[in-house]
Amino acid sequence: MNVVSLGRVLAVSPHMDDAVLSAGAFLSACSAAVIVTVFAGFPPRYDGLSEWDADCGFTEGDDVVALRREEDRRAAEHIGAQARWLDFVDSQYEPEPPAVAAIAASLRALVTELGVETLALPLGINHEDHQRTHEACAMLLRDHFGLVDHWVAWADVPYRARHPEEVEQRLKSLRANGFSAQPFVVDSDEHKRAAISEYPTQARGLGAESMIDAERPEQLYLVARQ
Repeated sequence: MNVVSLGRVLAVSPHMDDAVLSAGAFLSACSAAVIVTVFAGFPPRYDGLSEWDADCGFTEGDDVVALRREEDRRAAEHIGAQARWLDFVDSQYEPEPPAVAAIAASLRALVTELGVETLALPLGINHEDHQRTHEACAMLLRDHFGLVDHWVAWADVPYRARHPEEVEQRLKSLRANGFSAQPFVVDSDEHKRAAISEYPTQARGLGAESMIDAERPEQLYLVARQ
């Protein structure tokens, strides 16, 4: 796979780390990639420190989203990408999820604004925010296939290792909707490793096993109409 031929890539990340952990080496090889994180908004209020944020080493009073955005910006720089953030709120802060159509509309507007040629999306494994992000991208894939020239899907780290059956289910769903998914693999490189190092809070929360999975070859799929 000659990733340079894919042109400018917009990678849709559920959280501020997912695209780098799952497809950082791929994005590093692309030209002028942009990473947009869907669930990167500031919650209207913090009702105490969440369990996940505590596991990641944050303390009471930290502006967690601002700190994570800064991690994300630095990580993106290592792979030559630009970080962008949408204002949808992470499910750990907001139990009422946003409408899939609203996420899709925001992504469609960003594709038009940036003039990207490839949209890279997560398969959306296990986590509800990952699933909702995938559903929004899948809506664009079905209803606006010509929005970009190329579509690429990536298997979510660390959930791909924990739930391989869900990866197969997503690929089966794509095929059932009239799309092929040609697999290709990209090995981790020094740029991705440097980018991962900029997420110390998330590495702490995810644990060593998940970070080892991030070092393994990336599972990617070129998606096309059958």
